[in-house]
Amino acid sequence: MVRTCTKEGDKRETMKKTIWRLFVNFEKEEDWLNEMSAKGLAFTDYFFGRYTFADSDPGEYVYRIELLENRKGHPESRKYLSFMAESGAECISTWYRWVFFRKKAASGSFDIYSDRDSRISHYKRVSLMFLGAGIAEICIGTGQIVLVIGSFLSAEPLTWYLGNLILAGLLWGIGIIFLRTWNSLRKKNKALKQEKNVWE
Repeated sequence: MVRTCTKEGDKRETMKKTIWRLFVNFEKEEDWLNEMSAKGLAFTDYFFGRYTFADSDPGEYVYRIELLENRKGHPESRKYLSFMAESGAECISTWYRWVFFRKKAASGSFDIYSDRDSRISHYKRVSLMFLGAGIAEICIGTGQIVLVIGSFLSAEPLTWYLGNLILAGLLWGIGIIFLRTWNSLRKKNKALKQEKNVWE
């Protein structure tokens, strides 16, 4: 379920623009939102690949994305979001446990992670989410193949077999993408831990 966070009041007349796009890498997504901001398009809402933008001054906002430890309604999450609001970070939108923050660029640099430990913790949360999702997709895809094999001698039409095999292939493909993302994040996390050990 998507919930839009409270937004700053803006009395300017703005034009809305919708862009559909899917990201697996949250850092690339964050970079893209900041590139759009530099072009004068302020990100205002998200819903399953649909990004809504409004006109703004070029580079007016800096965006950051974070995966919370708990859902938005959890007491710890509410406490954390209140802390972020007090620090000047505006919660624009949420999706599952993902939170989209923005801050006025004029107020200075905006980095959610104050130290290596918090960055390592975030990478770990994100990587574990992709690991679980990747395994689930591959298991469901394998279940579809088992279903087709188990029904091989039944009177199901050819389109039924083809449909299930295509679905299994899609699920396997998504699962592999998720597992590759998990592996990439795992490697980044490992590099951060090694860097931390060097400095300690």
